[in-house]
Amino acid sequence: MPIKSISSSVLRSQIKQVLNEVGYGQAQYIVKKFGEPTAAIVSLEDFRLLQSIRKQQATSSLREIIAGIRTQSGQVDADDLDDLIEDARAEFYQLQSRQPHAR
Repeated sequence: MPIKSISSSVLRSQIKQVLNEVGYGQAQYIVKKFGEPTAAIVSLEDFRLLQSIRKQQATSSLREIIAGIRTQSGQVDADDLDDLIEDARAEFYQLQSRQPHAR
């Protein structure tokens, strides 16, 4: 599937065509604003796959952090351990909140 570039001004005039191409799996688009890439237009299927990968990465990261905390728990007092766990949770939820929800 080709990846095409399109300026935001051209996109405004060709949005129907672009959405049809993307929706039917014929293309993906990189949208440029003032010559700089700013967004991508991909199929809903590709978007859902990306969201799934991000969620897996966030979960994996949280598991690694918790495993690290567990290995250090003998060397960390209870209050510090609670702080580390809370920091890991906060990082996990921050990663989750950055992800737009597909419906």
